[in-house]
Amino acid sequence: MSRPVVILIPCYRCEATVAETLESIQNQGSVLNEVQRVILADDGSRDGTAAIARAAWRSPVPLEILDRRLNCGEYASVNNAVEHFAEGTGWFLIMHGDNLAKPGWLQNFLDRIEKATDDIGLIGSSYDSFKDEGVVRPGENEPSDRIVTVPGTRKAVADTLRMGCWWHISSCAIRVDTYLRVGGLPKVMQLKGDWDFMLRVLADGWTIEHIPRSFMLYRDNPAGSSSITFRRHMDIWETIAVIGRFHWALNHASLLRIHAYYFWTLVRRSARALLQLNIVRLFWIFPAMGCLTASYVSCCLDRAQGIDVLPRRTIARAETA
Repeated sequence: MSRPVVILIPCYRCEATVAETLESIQNQGSVLNEVQRVILADDGSRDGTAAIARAAWRSPVPLEILDRRLNCGEYASVNNAVEHFAEGTGWFLIMHGDNLAKPGWLQNFLDRIEKATDDIGLIGSSYDSFKDEGVVRPGENEPSDRIVTVPGTRKAVADTLRMGCWWHISSCAIRVDTYLRVGGLPKVMQLKGDWDFMLRVLADGWTIEHIPRSFMLYRDNPAGSSSITFRRHMDIWETIAVIGRFHWALNHASLLRIHAYYFWTLVRRSARALLQLNIVRLFWIFPAMGCLTASYVSCCLDRAQGIDVLPRRTIARAETA
């Protein structure tokens, strides 16, 4: 590789799965020797994650374990790990400690990194998802020569705001320069951080490359997001924050539609909560509706005042949304 590549494994309480994850990486074959090191970022686990990882690792490629004392959240943990990369590291691949790399994962990503032009900041792929019961939902499996590229333009930002997140942080490759330039992952988000990050990458003018083939088994973990988070509609609150950052990419009709869509989502949730007599979930709908309304008004005021929030690199490649 022209510049060193690192594999990063974010973990939190993964003692039941991390050995299998590391085994799937070691099963990538001799291509693993092209990686500078594997870094396991343990976000304050109080179980045997780190010890099990050390015991499971047999490759001559160094395994470095970053063991944080306190649990600070996945995004903060990844940001901290990137700060510890050796100088000159060009790219890093992410495979979470409860997911599995499929055969060919590493080879395909290293091939794409080697061919990447200077404007490509992220490379992602499709994935299969499964639950511990063993039922696998297959992802994309298109011809091996097809690659989807999305340039960082105003239209790409607008389209991604409308359709939601189509890039997954696990089974991805990230250019270190891109990551640092856009400020890394958002520390304060739990549910919409991938979406916010990819929008910042596109808004800064970087191209995202997608491989429409599955190279990962993603463990569908319903306990991964707190039930309190969903009872309080934190997905809507975080969505409002994302819209507020990137509404400049939308025309006024699209801005109205996207707010109306999430308002209607809350209306449907309120009906469901009422039928289920879920008083807590019903109560939290009203502040979320108020914040959504305030978001629309605030975005309109920004436009009326002509506030220029368009990133410089995207202005140069601006397209009408």
